[in-house]
Amino acid sequence: MLEGFSFLSITDVPSKEVKEGITAKILKEGTAEDPSVFMELTFAPGAAFGRDEHSELEILHVLEGEFSDGDAVHGPGTVIIGHPGSVHFPASSSGCRVLAFHPQG
Repeated sequence: MLEGFSFLSITDVPSKEVKEGITAKILKEGTAEDPSVFMELTFAPGAAFGRDEHSELEILHVLEGEFSDGDAVHGPGTVIIGHPGSVHFPASSSGCRVLAFHPQG
């Protein structure tokens, strides 16, 4: 193993339901030294998160499927940056997988 690196396989990370039809795999937990959080979100077809207002920066990367933010539908490869004060309505009519990064936790 390379010094200063840690590794994990996403297949070894358990899923937690965060809303009905939406699961999260926490890939990196925040710590006092580094509050950033990195996770994979999976939306079942028809799943909706509801209103999501951001007090901190959020960066999303759509991996598979179609992710809706309440205004537009975004496909694989799209990066969505939610700045502090932004509001969206995460959902997916067909299902999707999204990587989410919260630099401030």
